[in-house]
Amino acid sequence: MTKSAALIALCLTSSHLFALDVNTAFYSLDKDSNGTLSEAEAGEDALLHENFTQIDTNEDGQLSFDEFKQFIK
Repeated sequence: MTKSAALIALCLTSSHLFALDVNTAFYSLDKDSNGTLSEAEAGEDALLHENFTQIDTNEDGQLSFDEFKQFIK
């Protein structure tokens, strides 16, 4: 299990740590620190990669923090 997958799993199982862990998971994947996840960055996590087009609700080719957070919920 990759580090990001472990963080996402933790986010899904521990609601009181949700906000902190969602931030940590998102920003650990955001390699270029631009505040969004490209498909390549999301590709580091199989679950994100498989669902990228469904998560990208505004269809801009990037996952915003809000889109990521909605998916994790």
